[in-house]
Amino acid sequence: MIPLRGQGKPLSPDCPYSGEWLIENVMFLYRPTAQRTLGGGGAEMTAGFKTPDGEWCFGFNSMVMAWELRVGSEQIFEHNRNGTLILQNVAAVPPQRGGTAAKRYVFRIGDRMASFVIEAGPEGTA
Repeated sequence: MIPLRGQGKPLSPDCPYSGEWLIENVMFLYRPTAQRTLGGGGAEMTAGFKTPDGEWCFGFNSMVMAWELRVGSEQIFEHNRNGTLILQNVAAVPPQRGGTAAKRYVFRIGDRMASFVIEAGPEGTA
């Protein structure tokens, strides 16, 4: 289990996304602005932006994560705020889509687990 410093804190008002931090100033959970059908491969998985100090942070689409963990779209945020959304593991994996590096993030709520691979491009963004 990986500690999530700042978990559940809201993103700042000047952030380009609506959501909450998983790890403050590093990883976030966001509400997508354009909802798409889930399970069909068309939903955006991640987003990113630069923090005011110039560091890149990345976020997970709350709808996709909720779908994979079999909870409601607002329940995923409740679990985040309550600390019951757990980051179980992070591991380097081979990039599969032309990126320079990739990591697998495994999240858990109770006994339900979901795995997401984030691939960094040549620019170093998620």
